[in-house]
Amino acid sequence: MDIKLNNLQNPSNIVCLTDIPNILKVEDSSGGTYTIYNLQFNSGLASLTTKDGQWYITLFNETITNVLDPNMAVGKNFFVSQSTASTAASVARALRCCPTIAANFNVKIEGNIVRTVAKNIGSSINNGNILKTNISNQYLVSSYVDGTAESTLYNSKIIVDVTSNDEYVTTLEKNYYGSDASFNISPILSTLSEPGKVTPFELTINKLKDGVYSLLNKIDDVYSTVGYMVNQGNKYINIDAFNVAQNFKRGTERGFENNSLLYVYSPNIPISFYNGNEGRMYVTVDYVDSAGNILETVTVMTWTNTDSSKKLWDITIDLAPSTGYSERFKQSFYIDVHLGTKTIRYNVIKPIKATEYYQRIYWRNSYGGISFFDFTGQKSETRDVDIQTYQKNIFGYYDDEKNELEKIYNNDVKYTVSLKSHLFENDGKYIFNDLMQTTDAWVERNGETYGIIIDSVSVEETNNNNIYEATVKYHYSQEPSLI
Repeated sequence: MDIKLNNLQNPSNIVCLTDIPNILKVEDSSGGTYTIYNLQFNSGLASLTTKDGQWYITLFNETITNVLDPNMAVGKNFFVSQSTASTAASVARALRCCPTIAANFNVKIEGNIVRTVAKNIGSSINNGNILKTNISNQYLVSSYVDGTAESTLYNSKIIVDVTSNDEYVTTLEKNYYGSDASFNISPILSTLSEPGKVTPFELTINKLKDGVYSLLNKIDDVYSTVGYMVNQGNKYINIDAFNVAQNFKRGTERGFENNSLLYVYSPNIPISFYNGNEGRMYVTVDYVDSAGNILETVTVMTWTNTDSSKKLWDITIDLAPSTGYSERFKQSFYIDVHLGTKTIRYNVIKPIKATEYYQRIYWRNSYGGISFFDFTGQKSETRDVDIQTYQKNIFGYYDDEKNELEKIYNNDVKYTVSLKSHLFENDGKYIFNDLMQTTDAWVERNGETYGIIIDSVSVEETNNNNIYEATVKYHYSQEPSLI
């Protein structure tokens, strides 16, 4: 039995991403043979005549007949010529026009032989009086090979029960006819998963044949989270090993975990990662100058997982816990974050457009973790108002102290923000591909967290070759009156 999830045999400790096809495939590796029926045409048939002047061939209860005019050899008609290979080709074409044969057999031509091969393994037809014809067996020789169905799944139903946290979710069913039975479980995982969390699920695969249920396999210790494909990322994530929950592999190889350029302006960095192992990890930070010299190394955090919980972890690294480190951060051109044996480099933004203002956008990225970008460029805000009014009673015009006839009964305000980034190199643009696809983004203002909806993201090359600037527009996901 060959049962695979995302092309993995007996997978475990993987996190499936909801917006990527997650395919469960069931097939029987034992195989079998195919039913084959051959019709071999020998010489001399064109010179013969029948009692009524017409040849017929009935195969698998489908009948084809010959015609004397080759131009009439269409549909279920065939033409007999002096060439046995030509006759075989005409018969094959007529057989392909028979619905039953076309649905169950591949009709091939091998010289003067018409070979009908069943599309599925096993005995596809009844081995009885299969062929009826008025052509003598001297001129038409048939041979039959009955297929064998070694597959234990043939003509059975594959039933997949989906459960999560020991609760039944749904059942998927497909008939098995000899190739495979495949299921895309992503729509189900989308209903189970939440942003920023991993949800365990189990797949119990049964066979139903002749009214009897048989367990084929059970896939458990697998998980799902809200994620998507971007920047040529992974199709699933190993939760048992340590993996940073961010896809930053696009870009030039730099000797760090991230080939994509990452930037930081505010002296704190949120990082998410998967780790299902019990243990301890020291988080250290190198403050690095423009020449690549380490100004100072500081252990900022000790992370522990005491119960081997398999989850998505979110931590925040404080780069300026004291006045001294605040100055050290300002002196740095790079921040190297060491998570155990993995190192992630951030470029410290030195604003070309000198400004003290910045706005950070956070979002759940393609791997389910937290990503961010600090916008230090120009900011603009617009409020578009959609006003609906009603007409007051004109007969009360002189009774009101206020001179008005039209009155507002509803106004909808859309609060839109436009942010520009600093200038960056080509490898810094990949993070915006991720931002464009997220469905969970937010900003922080005055100590409050506000959900936002990304309206547009554009990355444009400036007049300087290979230097880019990004513009992001978003609006708040709640009424502006509540902000």
